[in-house]
Amino acid sequence: MSSSLPNIVLIYPDQMRYDATSRSGNKLVKTPAFDALAEAGAYFENAYTSFPLCCPFRASLMSGAYAHSIGMCTNHYPINLNWPGTFLPQAVKTRGYETAWIGKWHLNGGNKFDYVPREYRLGFDEFIGYSRGHHYINGIFYRNDDRTPRTSRRFEPEYQTGHLLEFMGRMVRNDRPFMAMICYGIPHSPVDMSVEPYLNMYSPENVELPPTVPSWKAEASARYRAKYYGLVSCVDDQLARIDAWLRENGIFDNTAVIFVSDHGDMCGEHGLEYKSSFHEASAHVPLAIRWPSVIAGGTRVSQIVDPAVDLFPTILEMCGAELPSFAQGTSLLRAACSGYEPEREDVGYYELLKVSEEACEVLDFQERKQYPERGIRTPDWLYVERCGVPAVLFDRKNDKYEQFNLVTDPYSLEQMEQLKSALKRKMAETNDSWDIQAKYPPEDYQNHADSNNWYEKLMSQAIFE
Repeated sequence: MSSSLPNIVLIYPDQMRYDATSRSGNKLVKTPAFDALAEAGAYFENAYTSFPLCCPFRASLMSGAYAHSIGMCTNHYPINLNWPGTFLPQAVKTRGYETAWIGKWHLNGGNKFDYVPREYRLGFDEFIGYSRGHHYINGIFYRNDDRTPRTSRRFEPEYQTGHLLEFMGRMVRNDRPFMAMICYGIPHSPVDMSVEPYLNMYSPENVELPPTVPSWKAEASARYRAKYYGLVSCVDDQLARIDAWLRENGIFDNTAVIFVSDHGDMCGEHGLEYKSSFHEASAHVPLAIRWPSVIAGGTRVSQIVDPAVDLFPTILEMCGAELPSFAQGTSLLRAACSGYEPEREDVGYYELLKVSEEACEVLDFQERKQYPERGIRTPDWLYVERCGVPAVLFDRKNDKYEQFNLVTDPYSLEQMEQLKSALKRKMAETNDSWDIQAKYPPEDYQNHADSNNWYEKLMSQAIFE
């Protein structure tokens, strides 16, 4: 392409743990494409999402602001369209970019597997996706303004990759710079909704469990992880397809590829499942950025970063767009190029916002957070308050499995007081408050049981592609 502007491709698997790659040291799962991506660019060893839940992460990614700033308190609520800031696709379009979103959206509320209205697409030129939900076999999607549900006999991540390649092909032919984002539903549960070779790629007998998985949860955790790792390998195969296409079409060197997830999966650790936790398994996510013409291969970044708010300014810097004053993160480009950002504070923020009792009566258990949490993560410590009261203090260097809570340890009192002051400053800097909450149930909320009937209705109307 003749343009000097880089193309930007963001690859976003849903609910993928940091340690679910061979690059991170996992001895079972095979992720050669991710490993190659990380080795050819910058690999961020300590990427922690500030709000480890789907909708809050997405709202931050699109706005550059913390979830509390844009008012996204939990899942299934629509993003605030009256927010005074500029959304990511709108910002990059000022530089002449064509933009596309492919896959699960989860920022317009409403029913599962539904059409996403134009106003809730936040300025994306092309939109091939659906509202929310996870149905990887006979998945449902929509094309732009066409409200007709569509489906495919292929496995969902495979045809989603096809949609991405088709969009990029048109951009290459038209000599247009582009920003394309693809959100795979996998490896988010249901992990058994898979196909071969991924369904039985890994055996539960070969899964190594950390000591944080209690004995009563061990068998179920091993079975779950084996299926989960299979879906991770499917994501890796899609990444390999994308990379091969970039090379074949001559835009590999001038394309910045970002690989990130919104949060991890507890997978039975500490007896917990899924996300919405300060624990390592929930908050630590994979993050790698490759831009061959700018970022040297083999770069490792050990500083703590928050992709939820940091990717917005990173992408704007990549395409030369002006950074709005409301952005609360810091661009990762300098760290990606040098391995270290001297002006970056090596600290991560953590938040779970309050959900009212009225809303909790409607929402599923993952979103029932009547007790808000805020925390500070440093290379050595993790400190969390619940409703303003000290709740958790982990020595990250000497207790990597987060098994010994030192919040009542008198020998750790001085350290806890320092972290308490740091948290108070961070809340003040970002205009955060313990009173921020989701007061009412989301409008037109659809629970899991009702969504099954709705899915069947949509499938009866769907056309096959």
